[in-house]
Amino acid sequence: MSCKCKKDNCVCRKVRRIAEVQDEVANNDCCRSGSCEMSIRDLVSPTGNGNGNDTIPFMLLCGCENTFAGLLPYFAWGVRRENDCFGPVPSPFFRVKKFKEDDDCCAILELLFPSLCDETPDSICDLFLFDGWFSTGICVEVDLSCFTGITCFPPTTTMSANSAQMAAGLKAVNALRADKNAMLGLANQ
Repeated sequence: MSCKCKKDNCVCRKVRRIAEVQDEVANNDCCRSGSCEMSIRDLVSPTGNGNGNDTIPFMLLCGCENTFAGLLPYFAWGVRRENDCFGPVPSPFFRVKKFKEDDDCCAILELLFPSLCDETPDSICDLFLFDGWFSTGICVEVDLSCFTGITCFPPTTTMSANSAQMAAGLKAVNALRADKNAMLGLANQ
């Protein structure tokens, strides 16, 4: 799947703005349901700033040349390391960590996993209801000019995940990857 790249891209500007406001409310050192503008306002508002939120989670929509162009979220693949083991980990959910100094549209993004509302989901629909976000410590470098859209979630504070929570988050992400209809619905919220 290839993405069409553009020189001037609103996704670059929006993610840069998210990075700026996240820096206003918290230290944004590298890795360790509304519109984006609403999420940005909520994060830096006088009532929002005091609640400890420091992150605007988001998904990127790929301008891929297929039937679902601009509708399906982009899944980045990072590498998780634990002890002497390592392996690829996907996620369509991100937190911007920083922009590369030598490039206006190149950013370092941390992969996020959702915290599920129901820890023992009865159906696939329950996997798509989140009550928070886990930071993974897994980062990827992304050229934001390759995306046609962005979907922001409400501001939050990311949590550290234990092994069981990481496994549940990965299960939810893999369920999303397997269900194109759910991904289309999530992208259109």
